[in-house]
Amino acid sequence: MPRRAVLLVASASALLAPQTSVAPRTVRHSTTLNPLEQLAEQAQIKAYEASAAAIAATISAKVAEKGDRMPDGMVPIVQEFMRTYLDVVAKQKRDPMEKVPVLKEYLGLVEDQLDEPFVFAPFHEAWTEENDSPHDHLKMDTAFMEPMLDPNDSVLLGSERVKDIEALLAKGDNVVLLSNHQTEADPSCWSFALHENHERLERDMIMVAGDRVTTDVVAVPFSKARNLLCIYSKRHIDNPPEEKPKKMRHNAKTMTAMLRLFKGGGKCIWVAPSGGRDRPDADGVYTPAAFDPKSVEMFRLMSAKAADKTTHFFPVAMMTHRLFPPPKTLTPGALGEPRKAIRGSVNIAIGEPIDFDEVTRAGCLVDDFPPGCVEDREDAAQVAAEYAHLQVSQLYADLVKAAKDRGSPYYSADRY
Repeated sequence: MPRRAVLLVASASALLAPQTSVAPRTVRHSTTLNPLEQLAEQAQIKAYEASAAAIAATISAKVAEKGDRMPDGMVPIVQEFMRTYLDVVAKQKRDPMEKVPVLKEYLGLVEDQLDEPFVFAPFHEAWTEENDSPHDHLKMDTAFMEPMLDPNDSVLLGSERVKDIEALLAKGDNVVLLSNHQTEADPSCWSFALHENHERLERDMIMVAGDRVTTDVVAVPFSKARNLLCIYSKRHIDNPPEEKPKKMRHNAKTMTAMLRLFKGGGKCIWVAPSGGRDRPDADGVYTPAAFDPKSVEMFRLMSAKAADKTTHFFPVAMMTHRLFPPPKTLTPGALGEPRKAIRGSVNIAIGEPIDFDEVTRAGCLVDDFPPGCVEDREDAAQVAAEYAHLQVSQLYADLVKAAKDRGSPYYSADRY
């Protein structure tokens, strides 16, 4: 197992002296402060911002000292990640010192990854205390993400379907959540949405993960917190070309592991059939990226091979891109993308299950008649993917409308 690394900020004794854990708290302020109270509040915020800047500077210096061990370009990425994270805390009128313990924990895990890179198996089981792991990554993830996620503006549309999903899993059926994907923090968003009332589902959910989040040192400590089916997506499998055969062999092993999970029953798998995160259009507006027919068809094939266990497909929309916004353009093969921490809300919508047999049933009497008829298997896969994407797009429109209707500070007006 990786040794516990020397913490990157350990020598900042002057700043970090009070190192006892502080429970997360929400500070509420009156909206009718008198002028003196307003001045006092502004002064407190300025003090917290100064503290955040000082802590960030200390961390930045320690990270720079490790620069020769980090991948090229990674030092400024980690520095900016920590700076913006601490700024998020300060802007909530909270003492940034509250989050120093979890930052030290996280940076120590990053250093562990540098010392002894962890290689994810095709199916990775979450590193948690419940699973007898040496470090509870889920607990760290939850504490780290806490100031980033606003519970007062978060919604789960179709929440009644979570109970339906739990009932299906309890009787041994499988559930596949066909979803769009907007941020590396989407698994954390699921934890946030489910933890209070559906903790078992939160802990048992399996995520389909691409190679970025299993190889980037900034992401690995969070990725180890999840049950993952690890694949190379179509966006990255060809780069570099000489590694394509190895990546294809890895994906074959993942498919074998997935089939074994399907045959075992009672599994809930979240997947983004687009193969990656949504990107904004020229006007900065996000919409769910198109689904890859081969990805949807592969999950249908797995469910057919595990015929003894019924599999249910639910469309899911997620509006979460405010949290660590993805780069506006794709960079195939590149790792170490910038991370900018921004507070936001979690917006998830779960739709009615899709009956793909019904969707792809109609055959053509003559060419293209009746309208929408399906000619062959390839056509059926295309129809299935387009139908699932349509359901997700409609759910996403519901999330946008709900955000506008409530005047969300994160996803209203032109900022969705």
